[in-house]
Amino acid sequence: MSRGQVKKAQDSRLSQEKGRQTKEPGGRIRVGLIWPGSYETGMSSLGFLTVYSLLNALPWVFAERIFAEKTFSEKTGSKHPGNKSLSLETKTFLSEFDLLAASLTLENDYWILLDILAKGQIKPERTARDREPLVFVGGVGVWANPWPLIPFADLFLLGEAEIQWPQIMEYYLDPFFAVATKEEKLKLLVEKIPGALAPSLWPVEVLNGEVALANPIRPARVCWPPLDQTPPRSPIITPNTEFGERRLVEISRGCPHGCRFCLAGSLYRPHRPWPLEQILGVLGQPQSLGEAVGLVSPAVADHPEIDTLLDVLKEQGRAVSVSSLRLSALTENLARRLLASGVKGLAVAPEAGTQRLRDVINKVISEEEILGACRLLAEAGLRKLKLYFMVGLPGETDEDLASLALLCQKIQKSVRAKSFAPKLVVSVANFCPKPQTPFESEPLLSEAELIRKAQVVKKSLAKVGGLELRLDPPLWSIVQSLLARGGAESGDLVRALWLEGGKIKPAYRKFKTQMEGKDKFTDQVLGKAWPSGKYKPWRVVEVAAGSAHWATEKERSQRAQTSSPCPVELGCGRCGACEKN
Repeated sequence: MSRGQVKKAQDSRLSQEKGRQTKEPGGRIRVGLIWPGSYETGMSSLGFLTVYSLLNALPWVFAERIFAEKTFSEKTGSKHPGNKSLSLETKTFLSEFDLLAASLTLENDYWILLDILAKGQIKPERTARDREPLVFVGGVGVWANPWPLIPFADLFLLGEAEIQWPQIMEYYLDPFFAVATKEEKLKLLVEKIPGALAPSLWPVEVLNGEVALANPIRPARVCWPPLDQTPPRSPIITPNTEFGERRLVEISRGCPHGCRFCLAGSLYRPHRPWPLEQILGVLGQPQSLGEAVGLVSPAVADHPEIDTLLDVLKEQGRAVSVSSLRLSALTENLARRLLASGVKGLAVAPEAGTQRLRDVINKVISEEEILGACRLLAEAGLRKLKLYFMVGLPGETDEDLASLALLCQKIQKSVRAKSFAPKLVVSVANFCPKPQTPFESEPLLSEAELIRKAQVVKKSLAKVGGLELRLDPPLWSIVQSLLARGGAESGDLVRALWLEGGKIKPAYRKFKTQMEGKDKFTDQVLGKAWPSGKYKPWRVVEVAAGSAHWATEKERSQRAQTSSPCPVELGCGRCGACEKN
């Protein structure tokens, strides 16, 4: 794919954008923001857009977006991925920026960063780079465990971006930065920026034969409430996103419920709702009739003023969508408000088919609440209901898997009680043990066992009929887990994925051959729990709710004992996150 073809595809997107700030690059610090995926998914990520907005709000900075080239080849009909990485705004090569920064959420996307760098004339290996721009990396995945990208990133930004980026760009204004060496720049940033980790400067030691980084780092956290800030919202409106022309706005950060498998709920603690006035203030008055708004939060229905917010948005004539919905928080009033605001489809997550297993994972919702909430949504006129489940959860039995299908059947019967029933989509993911969660030491199931469990679910759901079923590929989940909990060896897996063009099977086979006979690999693959006393490489990061809290939650899960959600007022002292805020 030629540079001209890329430029044509990019220009067509730019012409459809509304609200983009136009700047001249001359005389400004130029930052290339990398998204390891398509334009459509990147422009649907409020986190990515928040950093873009933060940087371009600074008059001396010009931030541009960089997306994976494969997207442009797909859109223009080319049979081959592009071979050049160019910025969206000015079609600039990566090597011409002052700084490159990547936002990475999903572990299986890590290799795409290497691909984008290589196609932008940047060597992926940090030790091979000299005069090229520094490469910064942030996002939920590396916040939990930076090890997989330590061979490639010059600096990790762990934590919440609002407290980091304005400070970083202030230092880039300093004349010292124009003449400083790479190591001098990194040293200053590590000393001054909360949550900054530079692998080249971090002390390395050997613990029981394992390569480890000494001195755990605490991620940056925004003090709450941030009186001098406003809720993040998408600065650009475009039809070319997963949500269409919707203005995304964050209404709360974190989740009060503490599901024991959930990484985002563990990192972004405690739950912090934005005040209603600030949400409405950042949205402003609608610019057009029927303007669409997307409310973003892991716990939309748990916002203390969600009813009032929906009422105001309806009065303004705005259509509303929500990122997800917790069924236990749904009321008849809320269901009517959501559907009246323009919501057509919703994603809900029962996660497991039996009450016992839901209690194990701390999904505090009863079958009666699930069925009642689904019925309310159907009665309110919902057109599509997506049901999220997981297989391979700790303590799961085949009885639990069969009960998953039985619960779907009951939901189907419940929503068909009315003349119009929503389409039901059942999405079944494989459990991946994530670091920094109560289930971080749980076994990773083998490919054969994940396939077997998927077949049990598929066979059981086939008897129900009338459902659309989506299953995660087992090997994809295994690679994700290996990267999530990986140590010094995990960079080899990222490299293998890059060299194989993202093809999971050959990359996994190559990596597995490299790791044969090494305990660090078989401990994760062969269905064993993480050995007691074995070094956990992700402990290089010290999150707000620490390992003592995870241990307590793990013990409660073994007794199928649930834990109450975070209270509305901060400071209950149960996990310690508030004290570290």
